[in-house]
Amino acid sequence: MRFSNIDVVIFDAMGVTFVEGDDVSNLLIPYVASQCGCTSREAIRKLYLPASLGQMSSREFWVRVGCAYPASEREYLDTQLKLDPDFVAVAEQLKKRYELAMLSNDISEWSAYLRRRFALDRLFTSVVISGDHGFRKPDRRLYQVLLRSLGAAPQRCVFVDDQPRNLETAAQLGMHTVCRIRDDRGPPTYERAVEALSDLLTLL
Repeated sequence: MRFSNIDVVIFDAMGVTFVEGDDVSNLLIPYVASQCGCTSREAIRKLYLPASLGQMSSREFWVRVGCAYPASEREYLDTQLKLDPDFVAVAEQLKKRYELAMLSNDISEWSAYLRRRFALDRLFTSVVISGDHGFRKPDRRLYQVLLRSLGAAPQRCVFVDDQPRNLETAAQLGMHTVCRIRDDRGPPTYERAVEALSDLLTLL
């Protein structure tokens, strides 16, 4: 069944727009451990969190994990983060009928660089990143920042994320929800689940 009376489609970044869902555990920590002086997973994670809340610059993050800045940052972002192969084509089709937005937990500088690298900003009416606002999903305050920036009613928005806890907040605020499934887990109990982003075209 298709969604109706929708004005805005909101995309998460990691796990939806980009292939890897848990970029910190599966990409960042292994990269830092192999290339830099810090090999403690917990220490890397503890430094990433304040950086993703805007409490630490990306430069300070790399320096504190023992990496060369900006060389390590550029190498990490250029080699580790892969755009979903369907994303641009799907987004371009959806943009003909809806406003598109991004809502993501990330370090501000990293998100901005990736959006420039893949020419994504042209697709979005609004982009809200945790590092710019000091809140991380599933904190409802970050969602409210996005809704205010769009001037949109939550019930006229569809949020696409791969993390159930993030979809729970969206549903509580009145948004429609789609879970992006990338493995063989059974779909969680949300309104819809898709295995490929192209499946969104049959829902919207």
